[in-house]
Amino acid sequence: MKIFIKAAILSIIIVTAVILSAFFILNRPTNHIPVSGYELEVTHGMTAHKLSRLLRGEKLIRSPKLFVLMTKIICPTTPLKSGWFRIKPNSSTVSIIKQIYHGEFITVTFMIPEGATLRQTNDILVKNGILTQKQIDDFFAEPDYMQTLGLGNYIFDKKLASPEGFLSPDTYTFTKGASAETIYKGMIALFYKKIKEIYPDYNDLSHSDFYDKIKMAAIIEREVKNHSEAPIVAGVFYNRLNNNEKNPRYPTLLQSCATIQYILGKPQEQLTDKELSIDSPYNTYIYKGLTPTPICNPGYDALKASFYPAKHDYYYFVVDDPTLGTHKFSKEYGAHLKAKDSYKEKKGFK
Repeated sequence: MKIFIKAAILSIIIVTAVILSAFFILNRPTNHIPVSGYELEVTHGMTAHKLSRLLRGEKLIRSPKLFVLMTKIICPTTPLKSGWFRIKPNSSTVSIIKQIYHGEFITVTFMIPEGATLRQTNDILVKNGILTQKQIDDFFAEPDYMQTLGLGNYIFDKKLASPEGFLSPDTYTFTKGASAETIYKGMIALFYKKIKEIYPDYNDLSHSDFYDKIKMAAIIEREVKNHSEAPIVAGVFYNRLNNNEKNPRYPTLLQSCATIQYILGKPQEQLTDKELSIDSPYNTYIYKGLTPTPICNPGYDALKASFYPAKHDYYYFVVDDPTLGTHKFSKEYGAHLKAKDSYKEKKGFK
């Protein structure tokens, strides 16, 4: 009897030793993970079995069966999350399981500058590898993408409708692989968060009045380099809009150079008479009122200036110090002409 017991114990020891040896061998790192780590994408609906085959195919684990078995032991109730994970170098199978099931997603960070247009924003997303051009094109090709983004109520002209003006400039961090919808919605959510801070009762405005505020903010953003002057410039533009030929001594057109620059698509240091005469609804030198749509995505200061313009009697302004981005403001046209001549002399245009 004792012989059988000893034999059984010996068998158990041997089997255990074999199992532990097999586990030790199969759990070892494969040495195929780069020093910088390996970026692994777990797609939606992927199972542990399918993931194990993917990892084996990439030579990150030695045994798919061990991977599946250990997930059941280590993470019996933890769901497999979809997303991108960075697998550290020299990771064993068990370590890889923990990094996938309990680790953090890879994130990507990018910055959208104040005054960026929708096209420039898209270029930044592509350049930084956040989205592909195809992903962007496919999203904007969807017939109801504005409704998807929650901006359907602001479609006044389907040919012009876009998220332009509502994509808040800022520094963003998203999980790698985030969809176009997720990214644009994130920008729009931040836009409304800032609007809520600036003008808590914005919902009391009609859609057209609210949209006009955004269009004005976009013009201010592209006109102003020194943000401390944003409220003053806003006041000038509102004075022109509100004049409405009540006083013929003062302009009734916005006459914003920024709108011409928007039409041209690239900045010009000095605009010609020909460029100022371009026949476009965005040309505020020949068409009254605001532009049909925002000419860029304005930042916080420009938005605040649009909602709270400075109260004054200025109708004119011209660059005074290009380095500081400051302007000379005038109430009368004669003083404005003198300020323009002074600037031209500084720049050597005369």
